[in-house]
Amino acid sequence: MNLINIIKSIMKVWGIRLKLKEIYEPIDQRINKMEDELNNLFSDAGIPCINELFGYFFKNSGKHLRPALTFLSAGAVKKQDDINDNNLVQLALAFELLHSASLVHDDIIDEDLTRRGQKTLNNVFGNKIAVLAGDTLYSSAYSIMSNLFPREYSQDIANLGFKMCVAEIEQAKGSLNRENYFKVIEGKTALFMSICCKLGASLAGATESQLKSLENFGLNLGMAYQIKDDYMDDDPNGLKHATIDDAWNFASKAKESVSGLDDSVYKQNLCGLVDYIMNV
Repeated sequence: MNLINIIKSIMKVWGIRLKLKEIYEPIDQRINKMEDELNNLFSDAGIPCINELFGYFFKNSGKHLRPALTFLSAGAVKKQDDINDNNLVQLALAFELLHSASLVHDDIIDEDLTRRGQKTLNNVFGNKIAVLAGDTLYSSAYSIMSNLFPREYSQDIANLGFKMCVAEIEQAKGSLNRENYFKVIEGKTALFMSICCKLGASLAGATESQLKSLENFGLNLGMAYQIKDDYMDDDPNGLKHATIDDAWNFASKAKESVSGLDDSVYKQNLCGLVDYIMNV
């Protein structure tokens, strides 16, 4: 690669990061609060082994996509002064813990040795400890949900966990056709994003119409996200049963889902997130 191409690659990466920063700008304070809660959660537990495990795992955090969907969906349906900020941050924290738990277990199942540029928990501490670490993250998320939120929120999360596991089992069995491939990515990815949008909006007092719009937005965004991710990773099931055009179709459906919402920076940035995911 010559110098010009290297410079172009650096500028592309910088531009992508800048774009995400712009999308997150209206929710930046809430993202920061969620990160503080995340960092304090296990250090406050006073259990050295837990501090070590999760201090290591969360040292290299991801994009916080699911908390971002929660915050943006809440903002898209309600004036910010009318939202219980602490509960919204705790809801996003629960989602981040659930997602992190699923990543820990995925790394064990897939025997992955690195994630986000560092060694996985199973690589550093072994499979047994990594399984238990993932279980601890799940437990912490369920504790938040059951202590702070209505019963139906916990039921949604329990149902999500069940469907995620079923999807992973179907994928592990192999021999997927196109229909089953779409069911698998819906179960393991799209439903989670849908729940983030739905419960974030619900906590902000969304109407039934608004809830449905944002629930559909998250579902279609999740489908587009996973197809694109499989395409970029040369996943055999993705390459065999879907195309990048399928991803763009779901992306278009996501934007269409929120077209009826009142215009706001939050609605605009939800659509901007679709563009970011499809162009990253």
